[in-house]
Amino acid sequence: MNLHDIFNFKNKVILITGCNGQVGRELCNLYCNLDAKVYGIDIQKKSSVKGLDINYIQTDLNIERKIKISLEKIFKKEKKVDVIINNAAESIFSNYKKRTEKEIAKIFNINSSAIIKIIKHYSILFDKFKQQKGNILNIASIYGFLSPDFDIYSKGDRFSSEVYGASKSSVIQLTRYFAVLLAKKKININCLSPGGILNKKKQSLKFIKKYTKNVPCKRMANVQDIFSGVLYLTSETSNYTTGQNIIIDGGLSLK
Repeated sequence: MNLHDIFNFKNKVILITGCNGQVGRELCNLYCNLDAKVYGIDIQKKSSVKGLDINYIQTDLNIERKIKISLEKIFKKEKKVDVIINNAAESIFSNYKKRTEKEIAKIFNINSSAIIKIIKHYSILFDKFKQQKGNILNIASIYGFLSPDFDIYSKGDRFSSEVYGASKSSVIQLTRYFAVLLAKKKININCLSPGGILNKKKQSLKFIKKYTKNVPCKRMANVQDIFSGVLYLTSETSNYTTGQNIIIDGGLSLK
């Protein structure tokens, strides 16, 4: 197998959840430019991914029946799904002392429970359509295994909450669990944990400067910085890689 074949995504069916978000839009753009057949899932009525040939499916990932219907729709048309990227995520920024049961459920439903439901129905359809191999990439976070540095946050900053961190920690463990369980089906499941991704619309200049000071590479990540890990974990070159959590954080977690 030559290098061109290893990174050839032409006509591969790629499903990306949370496609309307900052990371999701860039992932759709990446795979469209690689001539993949891209399906995007999000809760909004319309896709915010402009100028790209993606197949958009409005789906509420809180509802298992809708997850099932969405996956069935893709399989009936394409007869396969080569790659699923579980990118959809919810965050919350209020103080933990005010945390409600409803807020906890909302975060875990999207960040963790939805992944279980997606993998469940993907596995069923994988068998039904006699697919030969598959690939799942779960997007977690360094805050799934690190506590935030609370000193870098000022009043009004959006900080990583305890429930967000706990939900992303579960994503890392779900990756390990299903990697072992589904290895015999030739479904590889891996995880990618980015560090802080720059978003000047939502992050204060003061926060960006403080965060950057802690990073050995001396900057926050751009979405494009995770592309190398995403492409490796969803391409043929990672055939013997499963159950792994790839960290892309500019060295922050090493300190």
